[in-house]
Amino acid sequence: MREHFDEQLAQIKDDLVELCALTEVAIERATRALLDTDLTAADRAAEVCADIDTRGRELDHRALTLIARQQPVAQDLRALIGGMHNIADLRRMGSLAAHIAEVARLHHPEPVVPHELRAIISDMGAAATAQAAAAQEVLRTRDEAAALDLIWADERTDELLRKLFAATKSDDWLYGAASAVNITLLGRFYERFCDHTVEISRRVIFVITGELPLPDE
Repeated sequence: MREHFDEQLAQIKDDLVELCALTEVAIERATRALLDTDLTAADRAAEVCADIDTRGRELDHRALTLIARQQPVAQDLRALIGGMHNIADLRRMGSLAAHIAEVARLHHPEPVVPHELRAIISDMGAAATAQAAAAQEVLRTRDEAAALDLIWADERTDELLRKLFAATKSDDWLYGAASAVNITLLGRFYERFCDHTVEISRRVIFVITGELPLPDE
């Protein structure tokens, strides 16, 4: 009985890592769609995001069923409950990537991002992709030091968001209110995507230590 439970728990952990890998693919494709006005990339990002949601729902059901049938305690229970919360974060990351791809699709073939802001958006996309990749490693290894590194790395995205907001509020802004709204939303989508990787890292630390680090730690 215990061996079977351990196998199921290990499979859920592996599937969480795979789900996180899909969010990396999704945000990379969404960013490419946005910066390159690439409709094919937007469509492929949407497909990956739909797959994330479907797999996430199934994985959540499996985790809940394992809790109900096996009544795990201590670290195993933390791993399952934390895993279910992480599934919700990963599904939300997929939704945010889908929102970015949809903005690109709706404006195609016109570019969404003004030339002056391409570098910032590109950096935000790179940061989001890197944090999704780092979250995979944190989920795979349950390395507390790596989880803390990912939490601290999120400051980079916050800095980029501040630069983006400053540009849209500047007296030199030449692209109108609609464009400013689009850029603001895109910045928020990237920021929230990265915030979810931080939440995943915090929960991994909880699984390891039994203590949940505060958001500002």
